[in-house]
Amino acid sequence: MGSTIKGIFLILIFALVSVIQWNLDSDKTATRQIKNTLELAVHDASLALDESQLSQGYIVFDQVQARTNFEESLKYHLKLDNNLIPISNSFYQHEIKIKHLEYIDDRTVDPSNPPQLVSFPYVYQNSKYDIVDVLDGPSVIAVLETRSPRYFAGNSITIRQAAVYEYKF
Repeated sequence: MGSTIKGIFLILIFALVSVIQWNLDSDKTATRQIKNTLELAVHDASLALDESQLSQGYIVFDQVQARTNFEESLKYHLKLDNNLIPISNSFYQHEIKIKHLEYIDDRTVDPSNPPQLVSFPYVYQNSKYDIVDVLDGPSVIAVLETRSPRYFAGNSITIRQAAVYEYKF
């Protein structure tokens, strides 16, 4: 009888540890995939340039097309619908939120030194998302947020990732 109780106890401990490990693996996988996808999405957004400005030697983002490229990249890589909600075969269970999307280009005005245009290198600071980066050229900055998927018991965590893609001269 004592060995049966010990056996059941060990099985329960094993099950608990397995659930914890599965959730930790989900957190790690989700964080890595969000970061990698965000890197691809800001790159795709940075490809949308205003060709008339480019012909004059300026890198200026076509912000409407850049946002479209950004969202299409997210939808493709994370298997999301048009509202950035995961479809049935997606790894994710919660909506992906674009918390911040910003374009710093040759026509962006430096808010700390109006009305001058940004000159590169430019020290970019965003205190809301704790981003500080020295930009060597026109850049796309984005922040995504979602909740980690859970397939077993446990509270999901909030995953927030930031990425910067810049043209370097």
